[in-house]
Order: sequence, then structure tokens, then C-alpha cells
Amino acid sequence: MIRWIAYICFFGSFLAFGLGTLGLFRFPDPYNRMHAVGIGDTIGVALIGIGLLLLSPSWILRIKLIVILLLFWIINPAMTHMVAKAGLIHGIEPVKGTKLRKE
Repeated sequence: MIRWIAYICFFGSFLAFGLGTLGLFRFPDPYNRMHAVGIGDTIGVALIGIGLLLLSPSWILRIKLIVILLLFWIINPAMTHMVAKAGLIHGIEPVKGTKLRKE
């Protein structure tokens, strides 16, 4: 039963990565594309990590996987935000109709 749940997690990660890639090709500007890929990566890696946690044989391996997942969940969204902010600072304009918050 645990193995099937892990396989469902792996399939969900494949779906998340696929939808992120689709967003990369379909969305109109770099910020929307970056958002799609960032969300797809974060969810995809999380589901792969959960699937591996379910299949891991030892507790030390599970602890390492949890640390890797926590680091990825902190670093990936923060880096996506920093890259988008750098694009705004350097003058890359989003698509017309996008509301920007001035700070």
C-alpha cells in the first residue's frame, strides 16, 4: 500500500513538472513564466521527496530527505522572487494589464 502511495506521489511530481514546463511555453511574459516554473518545481520536488520518504529504508535517510526538502522549500521560492525583483529593477516590463505594486 505504501508503495502505491509513493507511485502516486511520483506521478503527481511528473504532472507538476509537466504543467510548469507547459507554463514556460504558454505564458506571455518572463514573470508569469518564472512563476509557473517556480511553483511546478517546488511542488514537483516536494512530491518526489514525499515518495522517497515513503520508500526509504532507514531513519537517517529520512532525516536527510526532510532536511533537503526544507532547504529546497526555503531557497527555491526566495530565489524566484529575487530573480523577478532583479528583472523589475533592470527594467524588464511585464505584459500590459499587469498591476505592479510600487514600493
